[in-house]
Amino acid sequence: MTIHNDIRHGATAWARLLPFTVAVLAFGVMALLYLAAPVALYNAILRGWGIKPFPFVFLDTDTVLSAVRCVRQGVDVFAVNPCDTLGRLFSYSPLWLLMAELPEQMTRLNPSGLIVCAGYFLSLLLLPVGTTRREGWLVAFGAVSTAAVFAVERGNNDLVLFALAAVAATLACRSPGLRLVGYGAALLAGLLKFYPMTLLALATRERPGRFVLVVALVCVATAAFLLAMGEELMRALSIIPTGEWYGTMFGSSTVAGGLGQQFGWPPRLQGGVHVLMCLGALAAGLWLAARPAIRLAMATLDERQQAFLLVGALLTLSCFFTAQNIGYRAIHLLLLLPTALALARIGGSSPVLRWLPRLVLVLLWAEGWRHAIHQLPIADPFTLRLISWALREIAWWMLIPVLIACVAILLARSEIGRRLLPRLARTLDARPAPTVG
Repeated sequence: MTIHNDIRHGATAWARLLPFTVAVLAFGVMALLYLAAPVALYNAILRGWGIKPFPFVFLDTDTVLSAVRCVRQGVDVFAVNPCDTLGRLFSYSPLWLLMAELPEQMTRLNPSGLIVCAGYFLSLLLLPVGTTRREGWLVAFGAVSTAAVFAVERGNNDLVLFALAAVAATLACRSPGLRLVGYGAALLAGLLKFYPMTLLALATRERPGRFVLVVALVCVATAAFLLAMGEELMRALSIIPTGEWYGTMFGSSTVAGGLGQQFGWPPRLQGGVHVLMCLGALAAGLWLAARPAIRLAMATLDERQQAFLLVGALLTLSCFFTAQNIGYRAIHLLLLLPTALALARIGGSSPVLRWLPRLVLVLLWAEGWRHAIHQLPIADPFTLRLISWALREIAWWMLIPVLIACVAILLARSEIGRRLLPRLARTLDARPAPTVG
């Protein structure tokens, strides 16, 4: 028995190291190609991955650093940003601009980009990867997906949010003091890019008194942030960019917008279709949450798997319903992929759960396989683009109700959920989850 347990523990550790190891090796190989190989080879590999190359790496890290450089010169970066290569206005949280107080040598592009990427790689070690090598390889496959490589190549600050979310999910299963640190990580993620504020739903697992304390601390911190930076925040929110409907951006408005553009719908009709689709997804999610097979499978998850599922689902839903998102933001699906694989293994009788990890991987690699479709010589380019767009949107709208169901079950099973919504908890047949002590 001891030998069997040791072998199983070794397999588990090996599986958990796989995503980190594969991602770091892929980064190392690409870094060597970037530095030593012809640039055409590096760019061709990126295009094959579904990523449009740029003349230099860490372009999105430079979005923040260029604004920092201009702030040091007294430039209003919410109005104009001549320090940026593409002239992009600064549409992020003004909290990032505090970096202007750091010494110049601490805000150089390549070291800063490497730090952002290192945070992503290290956070992969926190994922609750399953006990089988197959699951470890599948998570590793997600860790080098198009969404992940795109974010790393650009040095996008969503990698910072990914790392903060992984820390929050990990600490949510620890001691009271460490849980507070985790909520602080979730709050910081929210202040840095707004939509991750939903991560604070992790605190619903607390007893009422401690939950009220967390809410009070969050309100005080948020109020202080708004008092200090509210004007800049409003200006940033007013210039958040949007993209074309048939491009790399995803979100709940994409189908209505794309169909509206195709058929000449007026804005009111587009808005109505968008609202109906969102309400339909919500209704489908609550219906799925009441399915016995899904409830029973969810009840078998351990505390850490539940925390990562909740965090990954909340980030993904927040992105999807609040704005259009460039393809790299699908990286947050990686946070829930290990739990999705566990649910598929546990709840094999449910087609929904069997397909869940497949949908996640399809969407993590979406821009990669879309690029491959665009290269097919069987139709005109717009038709191929329309086909790939439709397939991606179908996958998103199949996944979103499942994530809504997972969030509904987890929140209904939480300490605060059972107290505030007892009827919903009974409807979902939610078993009382262990209250964190």
